[in-house]
Amino acid sequence: MSRQLKVRLCLTALAVAVCYLFDWRQLRFITSELNLRLDLLAGIHLQRSTYDTVLWRGEIYRYGVACTFADVWCGAVPLLWSLRRSIIRNLLYILVFGLALLFFNVARLSFSDLLFAFGIPWDLAHNVVSGVCYFVIWTWIWRHRDWT
Repeated sequence: MSRQLKVRLCLTALAVAVCYLFDWRQLRFITSELNLRLDLLAGIHLQRSTYDTVLWRGEIYRYGVACTFADVWCGAVPLLWSLRRSIIRNLLYILVFGLALLFFNVARLSFSDLLFAFGIPWDLAHNVVSGVCYFVIWTWIWRHRDWT
């Protein structure tokens, strides 16, 4: 393992830990709202209860930090940062990645909700789909890094 990889992995772990020090209240609302609206297009009627909580079929679902992929975004920054790009270009790259991640995440949540609505158990519908999505993201990051 190269020294650079070790440093980047340590920074990734630190970034994820720091991520969980924040509430991400607005992102939790935005994520839940986009998920609620996309689910509605699929015929799944979630009812908003609070800024980060919805009701469906009598069950309460709360959107935590992990539901926003904020932890994924924070962890990705040290891996995507390029020493060959300017700070501005890096920031723009990370911003675009974050927006793409937001929409990918909402699609993930709605796909899980759709599977769950069709009777697939929650562990398969949500947790397995999430695991596959994490793998897809980290594979994408690995392939798009510009360091060895």
